[in-house]
Parts: sequence; structure tokens; C-alpha cells
Amino acid sequence: MNAKNGDIGAGAGAGADGEQVKEHLRAAKDAAASAARARAQQARDWASSQIDDLQQRVEAQPYMASAWALGAGFLAGILLMSLVRNGRRR
Repeated sequence: MNAKNGDIGAGAGAGADGEQVKEHLRAAKDAAASAARARAQQARDWASSQIDDLQQRVEAQPYMASAWALGAGFLAGILLMSLVRNGRRR
């Protein structure tokens, strides 16, 4: 005999157990989705606060922000050029 989905148990009790399992899985799915939404909202709130903080610091000290941006761009350029040069040598 081959058992199909829902044919595992014998009698009417198996159908009731299957429904309980389905309800349990639905509740678990809803709880997981709710937790994922809550974590995503926390991440959005954190990122928004970080962006607001950065914007306030840049507005308060524009010359310092420009110096950091120039330095970061210079370092990125050196890194990129070293990668390009090493790629040509091979």
C-alpha cells in the first residue's frame, strides 16, 4: 500500500490531526512574518537615524566632511589603480 498525503492515519482522527498541524504551521508562518517585518522596521529606523545624524554632522562641519570625502576618494583611487596595474601584469 502506498500512503498519500492525508492518508497516513486511519479513521476520522487523522483528518483532525492534520488540520491541527496546518493551523499550527499557519500560526508559525504568521509569527515568522511578523518578526521579519518588525526586524525590517528596526533596520529602517536605525538606518534613518544614522543618515539623519550624518547629515547633521555634515551641516555642522562642512569643511571636515569635505576633507573626509576627499581622503576617502583618494584612497579609493589608489586602491583601484593598484588593482588595475596588477591585472595588467598577469
